[in-house]
Amino acid sequence: MTHQPDRVRQYLRRRGCAPSVVKGGLDGLIAHWASLVDAVEEGYDLTFDDYLNDMDLRDILAGAIEAADDDERMGPDKKLAKLDQAFRDLTVECAPIFGEAVAKENGHDVMEQWWYFRRPRRPAPDFEEELREAGLV
Repeated sequence: MTHQPDRVRQYLRRRGCAPSVVKGGLDGLIAHWASLVDAVEEGYDLTFDDYLNDMDLRDILAGAIEAADDDERMGPDKKLAKLDQAFRDLTVECAPIFGEAVAKENGHDVMEQWWYFRRPRRPAPDFEEELREAGLV
C-alpha cells in the first residue's frame, strides 16, 4: 500500500502558514477556531489586528477542509458546523473587516467567506473602540 501525502499539510505549506500551524494540521486549526469562539463569547479583548489574523485563520481553515479527503473531513466538518453557528450567534454582520477595497481585490464574498463580514456582538471596550475607528460599529 502506498502512503498518501497529507493534502492538508501540503495546502498549509502552500498558503505560507507557520510551521506550528502546518504541524497542527486540521485538528490544530479546529482547536484554534474553538478557542476563538470562546474568546468572542467572553468578550473578545485582543486587538483589531489580532481579530483580522483570526479571521484569516478561519479562511485558511476553509481551504484546509476543502483540501482534506472525505475521511479526514468527516469529524472536523461536524465540529466546524457547530463552532461556526456559535460564532454567528455571537457576532453581527458588518462591512468587510479589511475594508471594501481589500474585499474587492481579494474576492471576499459575503456568502462564501462570511467571517470577513462579521464582528463580535459584545466586544471588550478597547476592541470596540478599534472597531468604531474602523467604521464597523
